[in-house]
Amino acid sequence: MQEYVVEIKKTIMQMLVWGSLICAAAYFTGHSEKIAGLIIGIFTSAIYFLLMGYRIKKSAEMPVNQALLYTKIGWLIRLSFIVAMLLLSIKLPGIDFWSAVFGLFSLQIVLFLQAVVLVTKRFFVKS
Repeated sequence: MQEYVVEIKKTIMQMLVWGSLICAAAYFTGHSEKIAGLIIGIFTSAIYFLLMGYRIKKSAEMPVNQALLYTKIGWLIRLSFIVAMLLLSIKLPGIDFWSAVFGLFSLQIVLFLQAVVLVTKRFFVKS
């Protein structure tokens, strides 16, 4: 299996673990009404990540000018997807908007934690 597929699966699994922990924390602290928003945001973040990975993979196989256009169009599609999710979370009853926004940042939080682990390992492992 190609290495990028393994990394994508790893990141998605970490997002699921992160989301499960946050949802469990919301439940056990008495904020279970926020779980639906968190799930919507985490799901959107995961789909965003998958769309971005697909676009990068496809653009790597294209000539430069075509890849730039393909990347710009992909950015608009992903941004439209996020806006649609945010509008949906405003309109649907039972979905907390701010929880959905927080869940949307799951990818960035997971990537930050991956970077912290990487730097910590490099710092403490002797050369």
